[in-house]
Amino acid sequence: MPIPTNKQQLLDEAQKKYEALGRQVASFTPEEMVRPGVIGAWSIKDILVHLLEWQTMLMGWYEAGLRGETPAVPAEGYDWNQLPALNQAIYERCQDAALDDVRSQLDASHRHMLDVVASLSEEELFTPGRYAWIGTNTLASYVDSCAGAHYRWALTGIRRGTKVWSGETPAAKPAEIPAAVVNTGVMGGKPALLIIDVQRELFQKSLPIYDEDRLLANIRLLADKAHAAHVPVFWVQHSTEKTLVEGTDGWKLHPAFIPLKSDNFIRKHHGNAFEDTPLKPELDALHVRRVVVAGLLTQNCVQATCNGAHELGYDVVLVKDAHSNYNAKARDVINEWNEKLSHDGVVRLESTVEVYFGVPDTK
Repeated sequence: MPIPTNKQQLLDEAQKKYEALGRQVASFTPEEMVRPGVIGAWSIKDILVHLLEWQTMLMGWYEAGLRGETPAVPAEGYDWNQLPALNQAIYERCQDAALDDVRSQLDASHRHMLDVVASLSEEELFTPGRYAWIGTNTLASYVDSCAGAHYRWALTGIRRGTKVWSGETPAAKPAEIPAAVVNTGVMGGKPALLIIDVQRELFQKSLPIYDEDRLLANIRLLADKAHAAHVPVFWVQHSTEKTLVEGTDGWKLHPAFIPLKSDNFIRKHHGNAFEDTPLKPELDALHVRRVVVAGLLTQNCVQATCNGAHELGYDVVLVKDAHSNYNAKARDVINEWNEKLSHDGVVRLESTVEVYFGVPDTK
């Protein structure tokens, strides 16, 4: 789902996803609602608590700003690079909350937040930096992070975390708390650009890369925008024993691209760029929480990397007009995966011109 660009889209997406979440939650018994291990150690109830607490924080920031105060954003004693610790603190503080109380409070919080949004003008919602505490972002982006986008994350996490439940035995899940479970791309988390497998050999097949010229132009523009904002750029290169053999001309990047010395390079042997590579540790060292994905091939390494990033808790943006393939029905393949990944809540779709990396980081 693209980021809402007007008030009605913002309201509609929030309500639609909240109703879907309500239907999903209603399918579980009270016992299942408190069973741990759905997302990390969290139960479904813990996930709902998490949604509630972030909405409460957002409304607190907004109301403090109206009073002329300077709220602690995201919370007293925490900065945006400490979201895992903040999320863990929320989880521990609210573990004993009663399920019925959580559900009723989330209903009330959702209604209150949408009432506030409905009362505001387009200018108040969508003007960057309109409120001092919000930096260069918009209030609408914060609302989407705590409503529509957050509900999509919850829907996907609950579906994946419970789909293999059998009888009384929960699915085996990792023990850690997810690092980033709000849209940290607009709420302080740092972005990075991942450019997947734009290697010469893939542009030399009997079937050409679909819309090659536009693909190359869009990826160059994304890299230029990232460089201008001092956002890290990762060039990912695939290799096997038979194709894209490391060190050969076919393995090298397409000559349309001239990386900077400050760029990062990842070598991989699997579709998912996070599998058996140092990509995650390098992103974590840079405090990256949002990854913007472009490159080749749509149905292979691009979708695998998007899914891998989502599973690791990153906010994932797939640039819908900056990935491609050489399938005979390439356009259909692109449309199919754009729809599937966005529908499943794995990615947010943005066009090349919509991608915003923020102002340059001067730290």
